[in-house]
Amino acid sequence: MFREEFILSIIIVNYNSAKVLQDCLRSIIIAELPFKYEVSIVDNASTEVLELDTNGFQNIKLNKNEENIGFAAANNIGIKKAKGKYILLLNPDTIVNENSFQPMIQYLENHDVVGIIGCKIFNAHGEMERSTHSFPTLLKEFVHANEFFKSIIGYNSPAASFLKKIFKTKSLESYWAHNSIKEVDHVTGACMMVKREAIEKVGFLDEAFFLYNEEVEWSYRFKQAGYKSVFLPDSSIIHLFGYSTKQQVQKQTVNDLLVERYRGMFYFFQKHYGPLKLFILRLIVLEGFTIRLINSILTSLFCSKEVKLILKKEREYIYSILALTVKKDFDWRNK
Repeated sequence: MFREEFILSIIIVNYNSAKVLQDCLRSIIIAELPFKYEVSIVDNASTEVLELDTNGFQNIKLNKNEENIGFAAANNIGIKKAKGKYILLLNPDTIVNENSFQPMIQYLENHDVVGIIGCKIFNAHGEMERSTHSFPTLLKEFVHANEFFKSIIGYNSPAASFLKKIFKTKSLESYWAHNSIKEVDHVTGACMMVKREAIEKVGFLDEAFFLYNEEVEWSYRFKQAGYKSVFLPDSSIIHLFGYSTKQQVQKQTVNDLLVERYRGMFYFFQKHYGPLKLFILRLIVLEGFTIRLINSILTSLFCSKEVKLILKKEREYIYSILALTVKKDFDWRNK
């Protein structure tokens, strides 16, 4: 089926995820992939000791960064050193099976116009996660910034279905049956397979993103270059994040990540959508998080000291996001 060259290069960016990373590597060995592959682990200056049992691997490399250079830059290190015909970005908190990658590779082999492919992703309880999304829109960002509207026009609400029909928008269609092959805007970076030849035409991930939206922007450039992103239901992995108490992210960390999410979103709009849409996005975020700020301040007048401290911490991330609305440079390296 395949020549004796490296068919697949698996790139895993690690940050303080040694235990789940070991489980991920073990699952790759157990899967007994029927083609030549390599694994490149890029550690983003983890503070925990990273000692991996690589017994069973013939081609595995570990790159240790002296500082956390972000998800995009770390993946680029692996991509630049990769020898495979296909590049797979894979999260460390995933479990693969014997049929996770073969259908994806076969589909890419048979479809020249497809540059990126994703698969079904299940959580530890066997429930399917969202693994495809539409490109950013002002409508989607309005819903995201205004928590009240999420319950009214969330992805699987009747109102969302109505809006999709009226405005013919894909902004709210992340929820769908996931039981058929489908062209999508982008697949999640937790398991994203990409053609090397397409990367050579499109370029690497944009390192101005620290975390979040880098794979969205990459997929956008792929589409601009004439390549399709496809969801394939015949392949699947398990995504463990959030279902182990040791893996749960603290609230403050979630808040910090939300700031990076918005930094990346502003940069995406600035790079691809132009000044008018960027200006409207600034107004949307300013409106939405100003309301959150006012609500937090008013709530703190009528609550316990313990809750007051929690609300005070949450206001810190709100201030950080509001500060982004007046920035001109959204490159995380210049913050």
